[in-house]
Amino acid sequence: MRWRVLHGFLFLVCSTAARLAVAQPIGTDIGALNLCLYGDCEARGAYAADPYGWPNPATLPVGTLPYVPRGAFFSGSYFRLNVGGIGADVGSGTITAAAAPFLLQVNTVYAEANGSVRSLPGVDLGFRTRIVRLAAAVDLDRALDVHGLSVGFIGAVPATQSDLKLSATGVTFLTAKEDRDVDLTFGLHWRVGARDWFMAGAFLNALRDHATTDGVDLATLTPFRQTGTTNAWFARAGVSLLPFVPLQLAEGTSSASELAGELRTAIDLEHKNIAVPGEGSRKDYAAYFGLDARLVPDAWNPISGYLRFYGIAGVDTNGGWGTGLGFYGNGPLQFLSCNPAYSARPLTDTLGNRVKVWTLTCSASVAI
Repeated sequence: MRWRVLHGFLFLVCSTAARLAVAQPIGTDIGALNLCLYGDCEARGAYAADPYGWPNPATLPVGTLPYVPRGAFFSGSYFRLNVGGIGADVGSGTITAAAAPFLLQVNTVYAEANGSVRSLPGVDLGFRTRIVRLAAAVDLDRALDVHGLSVGFIGAVPATQSDLKLSATGVTFLTAKEDRDVDLTFGLHWRVGARDWFMAGAFLNALRDHATTDGVDLATLTPFRQTGTTNAWFARAGVSLLPFVPLQLAEGTSSASELAGELRTAIDLEHKNIAVPGEGSRKDYAAYFGLDARLVPDAWNPISGYLRFYGIAGVDTNGGWGTGLGFYGNGPLQFLSCNPAYSARPLTDTLGNRVKVWTLTCSASVAI
């Protein structure tokens, strides 16, 4: 959900740490990352058209207004990231205000990490990052009678920063600061058919980072300063389906019909174009496959009047995967949801072969 906005930024910080540690040109390692800027795509089965994943800001109306047309969502998240010998603790808080057909959102993130750099024995890395993002979305179906269409926007507050340091035997020999000058995302989403059985979405994200590094060359003990700028464009487009709904195989009150009526599948495609002054540009492509499904029908669930359980999973063509559970409140608890998940995805070898992420997010809604 909203908490997923932090993943891409945190991975970008890790990438910066890696390339600084080995004195590579700015921007080299970022191209190796499997970035899903607004979500843990593999673990959540999230994709551009996912009404509950929200990597696309235009899906905010789809995931909010049917349940809370006027009110607010409050969400808190905890992340534990492990990359080689480095561990990171991340906290995120989000408030989403709804007044149909409009939504506004504020998201804050604070993260700290420390540990040993895999490719530099005896060297410890530490970093912290602070992020504030603002989002807005409108349901054009309600506002202008444009059937099924919604639009959304996310932007990071200027001066978003991350700080990094490398040390050996307790002595810091390198510090770095990365400023996020531009972080803007525009999205579109369209839904149609019975129970919105078909959805299509797309979003475009523009990034610009400026990094400044101050350190001491350990071989010559000469101070140095390095600066660099990375410009990146990320575009994604995808579709999601409730495949059994238009076939009328999800009609009726049987347990099989109930499960078939909530089985959602999806695929989306990602295009990345990363440009670094002096290094040219690099283009990459990836495909994501996601699945969300009810695990237990109400007839088999003795607490279905309070909680329903969903499975969430996904893979991608770069070797990322993940799985998780969804606990969604029903009846007197319909305002509450919690989603634990685990994922693993490739990362630069400088820090570790893969980044492993445990997440827990809980949300509560208040209707007015």
